[in-house]
Amino acid sequence: MKNIPIVGSLLVGQMKEPFSLEELTSSNYNPFMERSIANGAFAPSRKSGILASNAVLDKRMTWGLGAFYADTDDDGDSNFDDVTNFDLTLRLTGLPYYEDDGEKLLHLGLGYSHQFRDEGETDARYRNRPESHLTDARLVDTGGIDLDDADLLNPELAFVWGPFSLQGEYFWTGLDASAADDPSFQGAYLFGTWFVTEEHRAYSTSSGAFSRVKPKSNFSPSGGGLGAWEIGARWSWLDLTENDLRGGEENNFTLGVNWYWNPNYRFLFNYVYADVDDREGAEDGSANIFQTRFQVDF
Repeated sequence: MKNIPIVGSLLVGQMKEPFSLEELTSSNYNPFMERSIANGAFAPSRKSGILASNAVLDKRMTWGLGAFYADTDDDGDSNFDDVTNFDLTLRLTGLPYYEDDGEKLLHLGLGYSHQFRDEGETDARYRNRPESHLTDARLVDTGGIDLDDADLLNPELAFVWGPFSLQGEYFWTGLDASAADDPSFQGAYLFGTWFVTEEHRAYSTSSGAFSRVKPKSNFSPSGGGLGAWEIGARWSWLDLTENDLRGGEENNFTLGVNWYWNPNYRFLFNYVYADVDDREGAEDGSANIFQTRFQVDF
């Protein structure tokens, strides 16, 4: 339901919780093949619930507030009889600087989620693949934690100056888990990208997230069009060790090259170096990952 006075829009169903710039930017538009390890470990992603949201101050600010069932599977099915396990999530974003239709901008955001759980009946587990869904290996993993409640905090930053961009986020999770001595975990990422062909990352002021890149000239062997070429580098970090819990610490370094044939076709190449230590029952080690994707979206 749209155009509700003061509220703006009201959405009911299965959706992404309003949390994390990287999560709310579609995987079709993110400059790397996979989201960061910190995002994958902490961002709530899709659940069934209700969300109120709006873009205000001439779309220089967005807000979203929603309540979501925790027990939602990948198909959107939820245990609606269990009202003790749910998330209350809020996100605010602002554009203190925005020029030339988004060719130059500064984005600031803050997300918060309180996760209501039932101690003795709810297990939480924090882990993630090493920024590659080509493997099922989780290089860091807390195992199950008996959980009462959890708080998630997520400041965001993004900067675009023509073909150059920076983006970073920090994730902090504090647990009310008496059996594990109330641990907290954290993670972060920072990346930079540059369009060699002088495009810029597109930004949606209505959602406070990035959107589709449009090449200045589509790739055309006969017409001489090169498409858009983008290079990027990312550091991401995930620390799942505190108190007696040694889920491990992982630092990833990713290099990426993207070739946009047109707004709907692109080719991606990523190299990921993952370094892991301090995980109980496992030796310190590293992984090297090379992966490519040819992507069509419409």
